[in-house]
Amino acid sequence: MKKMKAKKEDKINLFLKLFIALMFLAGAMIFSYPFVVDSLNNFLDQRKIEHYQRIYEEKNAETQKRQLRELEEKNKEIQKSTNIPGMGMVEDPFEEAVGHVKDPDRSYYEEHTLGAIYIPAINVSLPLFDETNDLLLDKGATLLQGTSYPIGGSSTHSVITSHSGLPEKKLFTDLDKLKKGDHFYIEIVGEKLAYEVESFKTVLPNEIDSLVIQEGRDLVTLLTCTPYMINTHRLLVTGFRIPYVEEMTEEIQRTKNYHNIRLIILSTLMIVFLLIFFYWVWRKFVYYQSTKRLYQLKFYWTDKQVPQSGQLFTLLDRRGKPMDNVPAVISQSDGKVDFGEIPGNIYRIQLGKEKEHSFKIKAKVWHIKDPQFKIITKRGHLKVIKAKEGKNYFLSKERLGNKKVK
Repeated sequence: MKKMKAKKEDKINLFLKLFIALMFLAGAMIFSYPFVVDSLNNFLDQRKIEHYQRIYEEKNAETQKRQLRELEEKNKEIQKSTNIPGMGMVEDPFEEAVGHVKDPDRSYYEEHTLGAIYIPAINVSLPLFDETNDLLLDKGATLLQGTSYPIGGSSTHSVITSHSGLPEKKLFTDLDKLKKGDHFYIEIVGEKLAYEVESFKTVLPNEIDSLVIQEGRDLVTLLTCTPYMINTHRLLVTGFRIPYVEEMTEEIQRTKNYHNIRLIILSTLMIVFLLIFFYWVWRKFVYYQSTKRLYQLKFYWTDKQVPQSGQLFTLLDRRGKPMDNVPAVISQSDGKVDFGEIPGNIYRIQLGKEKEHSFKIKAKVWHIKDPQFKIITKRGHLKVIKAKEGKNYFLSKERLGNKKVK
């Protein structure tokens, strides 16, 4: 294997192809970023929900009942309040800032976790926090201060808010895709509550009349910004309480599984894409480096494992044009076809001088330090036997069928 000087044209082509490939990779990563990050965040949300559920299950029944009684008392106070629900503490949940909380640790989120909310129709599965602020809004769904705690009961109206249009997380982005009759579920203090969507309303941030408690009704309103990325108005999706039945547990589980499966699929696709990309880069590097060296191009021509002599073979470049500087060769008595040492590249080998045969043979350098070309053809046409000096490639003539070989 002798070294040669690479052509300037080959070097320029290689760098151009690599540049284009890198631009394509960057574009693909930018395009896929929101999907991957959203999937990862949703996966982490499921872990938070499971963590909350484990903590709650560890509490004894008396503690659970006490928490429920405390929330019921708070709801009674809200019912008696003269303030319009939603206006007692927060005018607009998406303009309120925490300010006093900086870089909270895990305990902060655990302290404010109420439970979880599931909206199967739009594959939402989020932790639910007990107040609305900019930190908690970034992590899941939040209860709007001044509204009822979502534990159900007559004359209660909970308002659950979340962001839409975040690049790294969908949250309530698809809330406008819900339809009348769709269900959503709230898990809180060990209970699961079911609600059916009955109305949609788009209002200005200060129009909160629709959030008032309605006597005798058990309501939950889902609230987010709209229109998408403009956020001048608020979308209100209101649902009324319906009985929770066992089939709904399956819906919740499917919603949880959706995010896990989605992350696995996207991660697998990304890994496969990167492997293909780097494999392509590696092949281009091998191709370029191989053009600086000489490699042996040879194989054996057989018919039913019997060597065949007298068959003419023509060497073509990768585009199928004859190589004027490499003469055609004829198979020898032992079936050997030897083009000698030629520069590394991708070549096509043609039977005879005319392009009449479907028997496609390629020759390419697989590793830079290999002494010879690798022969590639259709499956079943080729047999490879290792030898001291490299590999011996045996091509089978009988696979051509009844076609005449010139």
